[in-house]
Amino acid sequence: MRFNNTFSPWRIGSVDIKNRLIVPAMDSGVFDQKGFVYQPTLDYYGARAAGGFGLVIIEITAVEPTGVGMPCEPAGWTDECIPGMTKLASVIHEHGAKTIVQLHHAGRETVSLMAGKVVAPSAVPCPTNRETPHEFTTEEVYALIQHYVDAAVRMKKAGFDGVEIHASHGYMGGQFLSPRSNKRVDEFGGGVEGRAYFMKLVCEGIKKACGEDFAVTARLSSKENRIGGIEMEETVVFAAMLEEYGYDALHISAGTYETWETIVPPTAWPSGWNLASAKRIKEAVDIPVISVGLFHDPWTIETAIRRGDCDAVSLGRQSIADPAFPNKAVGGAVEDIIPCIGCTQRCMEFNYPENLMPGDWGVGCMYNPQSSHRADRMLTKTDAPKKVVVVGAGPAGMTAAWMSAYRGHEVVLLEKNGKLEAGGQLRIGAFPPFKQPLTREIRYMLHMCEKNGVDIRWNCEATPEVIKELAPDVLVVATGAKPSVPPIKGLKETGVVLANDVLLGTPVLQKSCLIIGGGEVGAETAEYATDYCSRVAIVEMLPEIVPTLYLTVRNAMLKRIKEEEIEVYTNTKVLEFVEGGVIAEKDGEQLKLDGFDTVILALGSKPYVPFETEGLAEKVCVIGDADAVKDAKWAIYAGYRTAMGI
Repeated sequence: MRFNNTFSPWRIGSVDIKNRLIVPAMDSGVFDQKGFVYQPTLDYYGARAAGGFGLVIIEITAVEPTGVGMPCEPAGWTDECIPGMTKLASVIHEHGAKTIVQLHHAGRETVSLMAGKVVAPSAVPCPTNRETPHEFTTEEVYALIQHYVDAAVRMKKAGFDGVEIHASHGYMGGQFLSPRSNKRVDEFGGGVEGRAYFMKLVCEGIKKACGEDFAVTARLSSKENRIGGIEMEETVVFAAMLEEYGYDALHISAGTYETWETIVPPTAWPSGWNLASAKRIKEAVDIPVISVGLFHDPWTIETAIRRGDCDAVSLGRQSIADPAFPNKAVGGAVEDIIPCIGCTQRCMEFNYPENLMPGDWGVGCMYNPQSSHRADRMLTKTDAPKKVVVVGAGPAGMTAAWMSAYRGHEVVLLEKNGKLEAGGQLRIGAFPPFKQPLTREIRYMLHMCEKNGVDIRWNCEATPEVIKELAPDVLVVATGAKPSVPPIKGLKETGVVLANDVLLGTPVLQKSCLIIGGGEVGAETAEYATDYCSRVAIVEMLPEIVPTLYLTVRNAMLKRIKEEEIEVYTNTKVLEFVEGGVIAEKDGEQLKLDGFDTVILALGSKPYVPFETEGLAEKVCVIGDADAVKDAKWAIYAGYRTAMGI
């Protein structure tokens, strides 16, 4: 069997688990507004259990009301949660998975508007939320410990196999452990023993109330990556102490709110980036160690476990992208896995609610519109098969094609280019540094088209005559977009080139280039250009570049742009193109930027439909960029909704 180590059994305490693949606790938005289980909760978590994960960890569950840190956070502080949580545990167990609940208190990492009151071990404000918290009295700390114990008792009554104490990411357990946030001088402060005392009493209290057969794990940050925060060496010491205190496993993450990129790392970070930390801790303890860190392919996971870096891995965003990852891997259908590339374009819905699609809510994946597994989101077989012609093998077109074919329609996909040029703008987007993972998504879409019997006709330009000859019932036009070329003086006369052409290798850049446009395409073209040019500059008329990127992706890009010494001119409007540069206006004054070998245009795109669609089919759907230029998540969503509607 492939991936033998990954699919070998193991145990946490006395809890036997069938494989080494874990759904970690991630705020999902699938509990109701009061924090209770309802049908979407069962759909979401049930799909991950049915998909073959060995352990499913339920998301941050507040042990008391001031601990709430996210909308729709499960309410673990009341017996009212028990009936719903009982249903949830049962649904997960039905599929052979084990399940524990992550007990949580946000501490200083919340706002009073949400939690009613911000509390913490010490009156040290969170640098992100910036509210000075109420400092616990010693008596209040003991009361908080009892809240954890009481919540654990509720989870045991509901049928869960254990609990995880969230002491990572700067939450309550971590606030006690960290010298940056713990300035106490009672028994809960001072040196490592005092700062770990809270975690000691929580574990001992739960074990006493729930029994030794009820698993208790801890999630720790290997390091906080903040001045004065927890460092690796101290975490190794804490790990050994927590084992002595009775914890059954350690779940190793990293970071705090102020270093969010280590909690939700961007695509540019390597798969398994945190394995070295897990290995360091595994060398110091005898209990199981779980690693996190952009795991998204079964080979990296298998290698990590076989090498002994960790005992199991958590597949955070990958488990959102594909609930059936384990079943596909163990069944030899690796090509069927919906790949996660860490793009955060849809899964971080609380940070960017505009990424939610119409009728959607909760966590999701841009490459898998069925991620929530709600009944109304799932593709169903059709009772009335139709002839469908799709024009364009970009993300919108391929999604519409394979999903329509899956539903039972006869689908022909026409693409004017060859197979190696499939993917449209998504393929061009794979050329800048760190963007190669986009090719995995294109390969997946191509595979699904082939698997579901789509008749793909490469090097076949769709014309009205070709389409009429195919006689479709439904025509889906997904012809994408063309770069925008504004009517600015001198543009045509000075040899300005398009960013898309540069990324595809024509022309090959020389010693310097000036890029007009600081959106995603412009900034990524600038990074691409650093391989060839000693001087690279970006001109953007807005106050900042790449303003719409998710914060970790944007922050990482801005850091690289600074390190590569790329010149950035914001609030700068191009007035005229001249030989080797531009005349622009910044803050009411003109300036000349010249001396560049190449001037590159990256000013967005406009819809492209090369033929008149009227009368070509009974139903015509123009989708993706051909309808309105947005981004890949909207193109994929449009393809999905179109397929659902045929």
